Amino acid sequence: MPSIEIVCVGQVSPTGFGRLPFAVESGMELKSHRVPRPRFQQDLAALRGCIYHIGNPDLRSRRAGRVFFAWDLLSVRSRSAAKYLEFKPVFVLALQDLLGGLIEASPARELLFTSDWQFGPPRSYRSPAITLRELWSLHDSYKLRLNAAYPVHG
Repeated sequence: MPSIEIVCVGQVSPTGFGRLPFAVESGMELKSHRVPRPRFQQDLAALRGCIYHIGNPDLRSRRAGRVFFAWDLLSVRSRSAAKYLEFKPVFVLALQDLLGGLIEASPARELLFTSDWQFGPPRSYRSPAITLRELWSLHDSYKLRLNAAYPVHG
């Protein structure tokens, strides 16, 4: 199942996002939920800040120990193609608010946005730094890659 994880670089304590239409689990230990081999754990370990794991809406009331994944946030096209990351339109505005809020909360005005899906492309992609506007432009043009890490700055 796809994992979507965002690091708010330099943030010292997580921000609450209970009002969003999907699950968000946050913490200060920069550890991926993706098992058994998290694709970007080395990238996470090189940073300081807070991590946000994005998950299906029904996981908002999850019990500890359940798998945390973002399958229901992906569009049908994205699930079928398994090459690019596209969110369902119903979640886009909330995700834009989340990412914008995290950029504001980052003392460095920087995020690391990652996706990791075992059925996505076999090779990992590490993007050069981009702006939040560029991230959404890639999303809207079906060029935001799965199994990719995007450093995003404000």
